Amino acid sequence: MDSFYTALKHIDEITHLIIIHGLDVSLSNGSMWDELVDRARTAAELLGKDLIEVRSNVRYLHAKHGPHWQRQAHGAFLAHVALLLSPHLRRVYVPASDDDAHVIEPLGTHPDLDPLWSSRDLEIVHDGVDADRVTKLAYIQHSAVAMAHLRVCWSNLAGMYNCGTCEKCLRTMIGLHLVGATNRCTTLPKTISIDAVRWIYLDAAGDEGGLAAYIDFLGQVITLEGPRTDLAVALQDVVSRSRSRQLGVTMRFYVVDVGLQLVRYRLRQALRHRTPQVHEERAVTEQAA
Repeated sequence: MDSFYTALKHIDEITHLIIIHGLDVSLSNGSMWDELVDRARTAAELLGKDLIEVRSNVRYLHAKHGPHWQRQAHGAFLAHVALLLSPHLRRVYVPASDDDAHVIEPLGTHPDLDPLWSSRDLEIVHDGVDADRVTKLAYIQHSAVAMAHLRVCWSNLAGMYNCGTCEKCLRTMIGLHLVGATNRCTTLPKTISIDAVRWIYLDAAGDEGGLAAYIDFLGQVITLEGPRTDLAVALQDVVSRSRSRQLGVTMRFYVVDVGLQLVRYRLRQALRHRTPQVHEERAVTEQAA
């Protein structure tokens, strides 16, 4: 969503779009990547831009040996990719995930940090702090390309482009609802699951979400629809949780949302690797017969 906002905002200036395999989609998740890169190629073509495809195992290495990815490392890696492309590009935009309506906490990518990675040949720009998430959605809703290819989901283990139930999907769906663009976006469910909203784990997306974001959502929903709608009541439950309720939500997130999905993902991976071997064994048996 942040990337579409920056791309559309600078559509007349930008010449290339960059996509990296190995960051939010792991190198082992080939099926998810195939769909993602196919959509990215289509979107780039429709926007009249060239797509640069990068592949890296840096996040895997950081998970084993490096500092915290989101809080310390990912901005440096994005700058590294930008600098590698400096013979071909003169400016690279890093889409912001936060806005300047409040103090932006230190993070791996930051408006004060990103420009410092620039070189004599390449300018690196942290872009998008001028708009919060809802404002960005209001902006990109007018782009048919964005509404047909928007992807925000962190829960890649489900094997879906957008699962529609993780914190980031729900946060985006609430934003689309607030700007009246629910029916325009074809990559997310049209209906917000109220039960899923009640079980939102606020820290699932790190510093992007959090309690403050949902307090703001609640205020906007009440302004738009009043305090007694199902969504308003569910959001009120979210922002006023007791400690015991928050503990239950946290446990459910790690056991169900993460744990069971990981088990399903590993099973699918095992079956996917097993199937060619089974076919090969059958072929050998038939030849022997």
